[in-house]
Amino acid sequence: MKRAYLMEMTIFRDYIKQLMGVGFFVSIFVSAGMGSIVAAPAILTMMFFMMGCMSASAYDEQSNWGAFRLTMPVSRRDVVLGRYGVIVTLGFLGMAAGWVACLLILALGSVVELPFGLSDAIAFDEGMFLGAVFSTAFCMALGSLIASIETPIYFKFGQNKTTQWLPMITVLLFVGPMLIINGTGILDNGSMSFGNLASLLGFIETPVGVATCFAIFLAFTVVVLGISAAVSLKLYEGREL
Repeated sequence: MKRAYLMEMTIFRDYIKQLMGVGFFVSIFVSAGMGSIVAAPAILTMMFFMMGCMSASAYDEQSNWGAFRLTMPVSRRDVVLGRYGVIVTLGFLGMAAGWVACLLILALGSVVELPFGLSDAIAFDEGMFLGAVFSTAFCMALGSLIASIETPIYFKFGQNKTTQWLPMITVLLFVGPMLIINGTGILDNGSMSFGNLASLLGFIETPVGVATCFAIFLAFTVVVLGISAAVSLKLYEGREL
């Protein structure tokens, strides 16, 4: 696994540098445009999880790299686990890039007066910080979920065929849960009352609540990627390249 992981990271070395640079500036402009640091780390985290999945799979079909790779001293199991290692690495690099950029903006805004009143808008606030941590954790879970669904399909069908399925996958992933919730009538029968919802939101807004949510989302990320890796192993072992 380590050899396959290092091979993948070597291939992506220049791409990761470019992606980190783009992500760094995206987080700066998102924070400046929204007047808040809440969204930037979350956007970068989810984007890097998704880009790690899609970009790594795209390289497999360039110059028949996917087939040539198996002539090297790596097994299909190593290839799959190395790929998930790359996805996780990119996801957390995106999280780091988003937070570093936001912290630099906060530091700069405390030293000099930024234009358009941004220094006051993005001044450090505990509520803003907790919101950024929660949204980052949520987008980490969402990005890993998307990657965990798409990666086995890439391993089974390859880049070209999988691209045709992505629109449908996206629709099912985001619209499907809402249809299920609406069909079960959970919202209609009062299972989730406004009082319960308000209590839940109030708990999430506390430091303990944010820490609890982060732990839950992190555990969710580990579980879905683990299940996805097991599925990818089965699919890739039976695929003829």
